[in-house]
Amino acid sequence: MRWLLGDALGPAGSLEWLASGGQVVLAVVVALAAFALAWSTASRHPVHRRLRLGEAACWAGALLVLVAAAAGPTWVEEEGRVEPGKLVVLVDGSASMGVVEDGEARSEGVAEILEAVDRAGDGRVEVFTFDEDLRSGLPTSYEGRGTDLGVALDAIADRHLGQQLRGIVVVSDGLDRGSLRRAWRDPAADSATRAPSLPGPLSVYQVGRVRDLEDLAILDVVSGGFAFLRTPFRLEAQIRGQPGAAVPVTLSREGSLAGKQTVVLDDEGLGATTFEVMPTKVGRFAWEVSVPTSEDDAVPGNNTFPVVIRVVRDRTRVLQVTGSPSYDQKFLRLFLKEDPSVDLVSFFILRTHDDMGAGWQGRELSLIEFPYTRLFTDELETFDLIIFQNFNYRPYFSMHSDELLRNIARFVEGGGAFVMTGGDRSYDLGDYADTALSRVLPVQLGVVGERVDVARFQPVPNAAGGAHPVTQLSADPEENARLWAQLPPMDGLNLTNGLVEGAATLLEHPRLTVAGGDPMPVLAVREVGAGRTMALGVDSSWRWSFTEAGAGRGNQAYLRFWKNAMRWLVADPEDRRVVVSPSRENVLLGDEVRLVVSVRDAGYGPVAEARVAGQIIDPMGEHHTFEVTTDGSGEGRTAFTPSRRGAHRVSVSVAGPQGDRGESVFAVSARDPELVEIVPDGQFLSELAGSYGDRGAYHAPGDLSAPLVDEAAGRTVEDRRETPLATAPLVAVIFGLLASLGWWMRRRGGAR
Repeated sequence: MRWLLGDALGPAGSLEWLASGGQVVLAVVVALAAFALAWSTASRHPVHRRLRLGEAACWAGALLVLVAAAAGPTWVEEEGRVEPGKLVVLVDGSASMGVVEDGEARSEGVAEILEAVDRAGDGRVEVFTFDEDLRSGLPTSYEGRGTDLGVALDAIADRHLGQQLRGIVVVSDGLDRGSLRRAWRDPAADSATRAPSLPGPLSVYQVGRVRDLEDLAILDVVSGGFAFLRTPFRLEAQIRGQPGAAVPVTLSREGSLAGKQTVVLDDEGLGATTFEVMPTKVGRFAWEVSVPTSEDDAVPGNNTFPVVIRVVRDRTRVLQVTGSPSYDQKFLRLFLKEDPSVDLVSFFILRTHDDMGAGWQGRELSLIEFPYTRLFTDELETFDLIIFQNFNYRPYFSMHSDELLRNIARFVEGGGAFVMTGGDRSYDLGDYADTALSRVLPVQLGVVGERVDVARFQPVPNAAGGAHPVTQLSADPEENARLWAQLPPMDGLNLTNGLVEGAATLLEHPRLTVAGGDPMPVLAVREVGAGRTMALGVDSSWRWSFTEAGAGRGNQAYLRFWKNAMRWLVADPEDRRVVVSPSRENVLLGDEVRLVVSVRDAGYGPVAEARVAGQIIDPMGEHHTFEVTTDGSGEGRTAFTPSRRGAHRVSVSVAGPQGDRGESVFAVSARDPELVEIVPDGQFLSELAGSYGDRGAYHAPGDLSAPLVDEAAGRTVEDRRETPLATAPLVAVIFGLLASLGWWMRRRGGAR
């Protein structure tokens, strides 16, 4: 009988119809239609009444069998079974498990513990790794940067909600960085509320022995993250080591010694020292505090602490040198003096050598002495920006003029800024052609013939001037063009031979051109080395104050122009034409660093398809090269994974005649927060296990006895067994018999 039903049917089961109501209705409709068709064709042939009724009964029975099969008759048997509980093991995968004791890492003891646990687990052992989070399986490496045992225990309880586990095993050194251990240290906290509720007995196996480990470490370096140019800032280093030890502490900047001090640690083995540093350049710079590393040091990686400091300007120091008093000099000097972010040193109405050689006594001269030698030698590096405003150097530089001009050129190439404005003592009228200073200007000097055009004109912004930060009087391009068009005309222009290579014109003359046919530059800018220069060929920009002033809106056009120019000229390295930016300034060894290279043209528009060659120089001097091509936004991206600690210098250069370059730096540390504290906390582990009473057990290092297990633990699993009857051979047999009998009766009555 079993084969006819498809399987054995248990006596405790019940019959259920699993098809939907719609399926049953559809089957009934189809069966009725089929029966009606069979009856109508059979009624055309007069036969004996009994044969007709018998045929109808057979067809009705066969169709009824099909309708019943379509209703999904199923024999359902349900019963419960008890499945034995599992033994769950949590293995600490944090970096502190890799601390070396007696020549062996703590993690080496995990395998022996797991063997002992496996014997008690009766083959049902599930292993998890926990550090900052919880994941299945053994640790592939012990490098986790955090240990949160409380989160791991809560996750196990949630994962097995409603079940009873055979046991829970924790393998750790007890250096929990989460809230569980902190709560245990709080004397006001109740141990009953501190211990997580667990679905099984807890066994804790400690690895690592409590002993005096030699670990000289830098706990922290407090820097603030940034500093102001030419303003001392402090780096405070916090040291930990053997109590009473005198520890030499060294400060270096990108490999160069910057300071050294000795710290005597207190009775708790703690100490601190402070280095004072005077930054002389803006940008990002890597500093490193270090202490000696001995052969017995348990964690050499925390003996250094690199940190990147960003140096910014709080005030811009400007040197304004003017050949003679004028409205242009007066307006610019007033603008610079009233700006609280500017530290101005201004010289005008100066003594010339003719004044000094005319036989007058110093007290008889009202003009001040011009300390040009000191300014352009000893004090030059204290300035951010130098402005030569209608100034001819020859009457003042009696000696070493070539050397002083070379000093200014080197100042610009090293990152300084320089501006020359027009006038009867500027450019070729000031004899600057073929000097060192002319080689850093954005325009070419050495004009033959007329050197100045005195006709009034209206400067016109070109395409670069419409986008460049210097000439942005308004953020709206149409409004910006309208503002420039309505400004007063200039009184005249110093003529030049056009731009030098790599410079950009921002304002041009509406009529005059240079030899090649290009418009004559009125305002031009250039990046020279790490510095920037600007050439303004007029001495009447002060007139830009009057258009808006006449309309009652003040002298905003004049102020906006010079503010923009100042901001661009003394910009930080992050605001240059080629900029390389690391995703992070301070990274851990092995972390990926993403680098973004931005390339802009002389007018500060994005450069697409620029080929950029870069290199990363690690602390050992090894060069790691890379190449990127910029996208439509002028940016290219790459990634680098450092393998050495210390400062890494990144430099990039753009292919082409300009050879524009960019630089940055990031610091790599082998220091891990997990290794700040390395002595195992057996007391915490013991108290945690003890808080569960007889359902908790603590195993000291070396104790490989079996863990606590709950033999009665398990879970009831409900089994549901379904035997579909629609496909049973019995259904086909009944349908076949009824259909065959009906067909025989139909043929007997003469129907087809």
